[in-house]
Amino acid sequence: MPWSRRFLGLPLHPMLVHFPLCCWVCTPVFDALALAGSPRPEWWGLAEATTVAGIIVGAAAVVTGLLDYIFLSETGSSDVRLAARHGVRTSLVWFVMTVKMIVVAVSSGGRTLVASCLIVDCLACALLLQAMFLGTKIVYRSDR
Repeated sequence: MPWSRRFLGLPLHPMLVHFPLCCWVCTPVFDALALAGSPRPEWWGLAEATTVAGIIVGAAAVVTGLLDYIFLSETGSSDVRLAARHGVRTSLVWFVMTVKMIVVAVSSGGRTLVASCLIVDCLACALLLQAMFLGTKIVYRSDR
């Protein structure tokens, strides 16, 4: 039996993507606040928490997106190439954020680590916004 792409009649992937998107867009803000002025460990902790929450729910979003991609491939939809571009970008963001958290977990911390994370988070957010744009093009196609 194939996996369901819906929950209570609603598509799973669009329901899941908003949570990691929100978490990962907020993370650089928390990093910047942790760097500003005196060191504030609570902002750094919040940045780590939003990154981890995004990774966890993002994994489910990636899996459901892959199921949607497989469905599009089997139906011969014209959106397959666009969905592939969207999927590669979002999967890359998920991978970068996961690797970043592994590095944070094994490092000794400090302002240099927070500054490095801020740079990585900003680059990941730029890629995530590209992916979001491609995803909305799939959903809101004008030729439908």
